[in-house]
Amino acid sequence: MASKPKKRAIARCEGEGGGCSESKSLIDRLSDLPDQVAHHILSFLTVVDLVRLCCVSKRWRELSLSAPCLNFDEIPSSCRSTCYDRLQLMTYLERFLFHRGDNKVQSFRVNWERHYMDENETVCICSSEHYRLLTWINCAVRCNVEVLDLKMALYDPEDAPFPSSVFLCGTLKSLVVDMNFTLLRTPSFGFSSNLSKLQLKDVVIEDERFFKWISCSCKFIRELHLDQVRGIETISIASSSLKIFRFFDVFNTSHLSISGEKLEDIVVGWYVESPSNSSLNICAPNLKVLSWSGKLMNHLSLGKFRCLEAAVLRLRPDADEVDKVYEVLCSLCNVRALMLDEATIKAPFSKGSMRAPISNIHCLTMDTGRITDELVPAIASLFRGLPNLYILCIQYKPPLDGPQSNTSGFDMGYWKLQNLAFIDQLKVVSIELCNDSNVIDLARYILECAQNLLQMIVISPPLDSDAVSKKLMESKIVSGATVVYREIEKRG
Repeated sequence: MASKPKKRAIARCEGEGGGCSESKSLIDRLSDLPDQVAHHILSFLTVVDLVRLCCVSKRWRELSLSAPCLNFDEIPSSCRSTCYDRLQLMTYLERFLFHRGDNKVQSFRVNWERHYMDENETVCICSSEHYRLLTWINCAVRCNVEVLDLKMALYDPEDAPFPSSVFLCGTLKSLVVDMNFTLLRTPSFGFSSNLSKLQLKDVVIEDERFFKWISCSCKFIRELHLDQVRGIETISIASSSLKIFRFFDVFNTSHLSISGEKLEDIVVGWYVESPSNSSLNICAPNLKVLSWSGKLMNHLSLGKFRCLEAAVLRLRPDADEVDKVYEVLCSLCNVRALMLDEATIKAPFSKGSMRAPISNIHCLTMDTGRITDELVPAIASLFRGLPNLYILCIQYKPPLDGPQSNTSGFDMGYWKLQNLAFIDQLKVVSIELCNDSNVIDLARYILECAQNLLQMIVISPPLDSDAVSKKLMESKIVSGATVVYREIEKRG
């Protein structure tokens, strides 16, 4: 008897324009989607949305509980603003995990921040969250997770180490751990991991054997990120499968050694507390991209990067480390594209007589402040060692306390006397500048002497743009180059 009014209601809606019929049809189409397609759609939802979706229908309850992608990383802050809200939320989520049972988990992502009491709270009862979050991780491992992304700010990370079961998960291929200095113990060497990506940030490593485990037991690892890893002074990794390595550290590690035949991309940002007692060893004969910023170590072993295509150096050498910078540049002898910052340029070339051992460079980017009278000879010395340069980019980022006056000691005549070999083959120039004579005369020299120049892009601050363009327009351009004027966008 209850179905007849429902039919009449549907018929009445159809008679009034078909709106209800279209809505019902849409619902039916969503319900009739293959599981694989429906799960793909659900992968864009948070786990809170999945909990709500369970209430829509039996079909959507089944799909939600079997969804292989669980995202705990975009939960609204309003759902966890007070202790009670957080307790209630965790209870709902744990009930959801209980009902989904051992259904396969392909991706499990958690971004959970610790609770800070507001002015209306006197006691916080959220310290037990630590242990409940660890049960979530174990649940994902039990469900054969493939991608595990954990960003958690725990209360007392030293009281409960990271679950060792994660490293014994045979299905796990990608692991990201950012857990405010939670302790990671060395896994068993008897287990062969299938990890292809491992990213560790703000964790404490129990001992140096952890990196031996990576070298020996992670036979398929291709990507390794270490960011502010604590607890050890020496990191030594030798991998036959690793292709990408990222290392960022301030004052924690003293010795780093990385080697691998397949290594193609290395980024190092390392500011050691005692460079004289530190060492860096890189053995990567097939390396293609290298980016290195930070202090120079007393002990360097880099070898020759014969396959290197691009390199970025943002070093902070001391006054007596000229030879070390030159040694680094010698390792880059075959690089084609190179970026240098001002400090790296000044160190080996400030005397104006040393030639760069990097004659194969086709593209050079210089990241400098103002082109001061002290910097010009170093730049000229660098240019003299680059006979094969085709593309030149000068990025202008003056410091707040940078010099304002000593930027006019070298005119266009100085540059003509340098007899730069690359000037006849230079094709493209992009230069950021202000109304300083040194850099403007360098730009004018290029316009008047680069016979095969195709394009120069001139980027200047809005206040200087008119003065800069007026001075450059006085140049007698020897080629048919196009000069494009732009204003520097405001940097945030």
